[in-house]
Amino acid sequence: MRAIDGEGPYARRADVPALADCYFYHTMDLAQHGLVAGEWDLRGRIHAYLGHEPVAGKRVLEVGTASGFVCFEMERDGAEVVAYDLSSATPWDVVPYAALNVCEILADRAAHIARMNNAWWLARDAFGSAARVVYGSVYDIPATIGEVDLCTFGAVLLHVRDPLGALQSAAKLRPRTIIVTELARRRRFPLLPERPSQRRSALFVPNGATSEPVETWWSFTPDSIANLLAIAGYRTTRVVRHAQQYRGRTLPMFTVVADRA
Repeated sequence: MRAIDGEGPYARRADVPALADCYFYHTMDLAQHGLVAGEWDLRGRIHAYLGHEPVAGKRVLEVGTASGFVCFEMERDGAEVVAYDLSSATPWDVVPYAALNVCEILADRAAHIARMNNAWWLARDAFGSAARVVYGSVYDIPATIGEVDLCTFGAVLLHVRDPLGALQSAAKLRPRTIIVTELARRRRFPLLPERPSQRRSALFVPNGATSEPVETWWSFTPDSIANLLAIAGYRTTRVVRHAQQYRGRTLPMFTVVADRA
């Protein structure tokens, strides 16, 4: 039996945050607030972002909901969505360079995450959404959420130290399908040689000589994501390439759709 609001691991909140206390990761149109600008503008391209996988009638776990645009769009398309993300109490998986003050970075990230959590709750109220949210580590997704039909990772795995561990954590909920969306490899991260074994390889991005980037661990290819999914027990059924808007720039992305083997 599925848990109802107020039971299990779901967060509850009595107040609606003020707009000034929010940080929007996504651009969206909100009733009573108008257009709010975010880093990513996925409007009109959400179906490609999700690999054109139907969500109507499915129970979906959205890992890395941020301010919630993908969550609320899937709900609009007929899904029952459980959003999952960090709260300010769960540390961001930053690269722990010895040369940096990691504690200071984590404190800044905690404040940023709190504002992004606020944006999710404000958007939930504006959309009249019934979506629920759970906060915690990507490596320890609670089994009390219950089984889901579909799980999405939208530009999440590049930011975690252990992407396989994150996928395995979600796989415990036995989704029939997992969807992973990532940035396509850019000029900044040159393409690896085209030998098959290396196409399955992710590029480790952190640079100890420069202590950057702080929030990005990996650059993936579709084959490398498919390989991780196969290790977790999922067979890739399709790869969809698309482009999305990030801070006014068009960035190439890809989405891997995989079913439980």
